[in-house]
Amino acid sequence: MDAPSADGSHAGKSQAWAKSTPPHAVIIVENMTLPADRRVWQEATSLAEAGWRISVICPKMGQWTKPFEHLDGVDIYRHPLPFEANGIAGYLLEYGPALILEAWHLLRLGLGKIDVVQICNPPDFLFLPAAMAKFFGNAKIIFDHHDLTPELLTEKTGKTSGLLYNFGLWAERQTFALADRVISTNAGFRDIAITRGNKNPNHVDIVYSAPDLEKLNPQNPDPDLKKGAKYLALWVGMIGSQDGVDILVEAMDCLREQDLHLLIVGEGPERKTLQKLARSKGLEDKISFSGFLSGDDLARAFASADIGIGSDPKNDFNDRLAMNKVMEYMAYGLPIAMFDLTECQNIAGDAAICARNNSPQDLADKISWLLANPAKRQQMAKIGKERIAATYNWAAQKQTYLRVFDDLLREKRP
Repeated sequence: MDAPSADGSHAGKSQAWAKSTPPHAVIIVENMTLPADRRVWQEATSLAEAGWRISVICPKMGQWTKPFEHLDGVDIYRHPLPFEANGIAGYLLEYGPALILEAWHLLRLGLGKIDVVQICNPPDFLFLPAAMAKFFGNAKIIFDHHDLTPELLTEKTGKTSGLLYNFGLWAERQTFALADRVISTNAGFRDIAITRGNKNPNHVDIVYSAPDLEKLNPQNPDPDLKKGAKYLALWVGMIGSQDGVDILVEAMDCLREQDLHLLIVGEGPERKTLQKLARSKGLEDKISFSGFLSGDDLARAFASADIGIGSDPKNDFNDRLAMNKVMEYMAYGLPIAMFDLTECQNIAGDAAICARNNSPQDLADKISWLLANPAKRQQMAKIGKERIAATYNWAAQKQTYLRVFDDLLREKRP
C-alpha cells in the first residue's frame, strides 16, 4: 500500500511492507462478474496500482466466461453461477455450489498467503469462505456493503418475516461480526452498519461507487445505436427482478409514438423475460438489449445517448441505494429520468427529473418532457458533470478505500 502523503494521496509504499513481499488481497463478489462490475473493478485496479497482489473470485457471466484471466494487474478466477435465487430451494441451489467454489479458490491461493479478504454483498453468505481465511489463515476481513440483504429479500418475496427473511438478518449479522472493517456505499448504509451491525464508527468508512473521471475514455457517438430514431435513451445495469426494467418496457409502450429508441445495456436473470415482454408489445424496433458492454463499446453507448434512465422502483430497498448508473449518467453528461429514490436524488440533485408512484406513464411523461426541452437537457447535463467532479469522483473516493487496506495491513504486519 502507498503511504499517505501530506495531501492525502498515496505516494510511496507503506512502511508495513516496503521491504517485504507485496501484500495479497482477495476480493469475492458473487452477483456480478469482473470487469463488468465497475465499483469492484475500480477497487481492484486501484489496489493493483498501489502495489498489491490482487485476486478476484467472481461468477461467469455474459461474455466473461474464462475460468481465469489476468487483466490490468488483477488475477480473475471465475466460477459458474446457475440462476437467480428465489426461495430457500433457490438459495441452496445458487449459493451452495458458489460458496464451495469460492472456498476452493481460497484454498488454492493459500490461506496463509492472504493478507486481506474483501467480501461484497449480496449475498451476505460470503462470510463463510471469508471466515475460513480469517481463522485458518489470519486474514483481515473487509465487508464492502453494496446492498441491504434483508430489504432485498423483502422485495423478492414480499415478506418481512419467516425463515428466509430471518436467515437473511442472521447472515447480515454474521457478516458484520466477522468484518474487521466495513466500507459503506453511502451515509445511510454506514448508519446501518453502526446500528444494526453494531460496528465501531471508527471502523466504518464511506466509499461512493463514483466513476473514475480520468478513465472515462470518451468516444464519438455511434448513429447505428439509435436504430434510425432521432433520440436514444440508455439504461445500464444488472437486469434483475428488483431493477424495474419491466416498468421501463411499459413506459416505452406509452412512448411508442415518440421518435425514440431504448438501449438496455446489461445482463441478468430477467433479460429473456423482458425481451419476451417487449416482443409481446410489438416493441422489437423500439428496444435493443445489448448484453454487457465495456471499454470503448460502453463509452460509445454513453456518447450516443440523449437521456439516461433510472427505472428502479421506489421501495425500502432501492430508496437507500446510491445507484452506479446514476453517477455514470452524470459523469457522461446525460440528463436523467428516474423514480424519486431518496439517495439517488441526493446524488443527482437537479441533474435528474423524477417520476412518482412507480408509474410507467409518469416515467414516460418525464422522458417526453426531456425530449421536448433540449435547453433543459443541456443544463441538467452540466449540473450532473459538475456534481460528479466536485463530490463523487473516484480520485477522491479511492484515497479512503486505500487507507482502509493500509490500516489493516499495519495491524497485520506491525
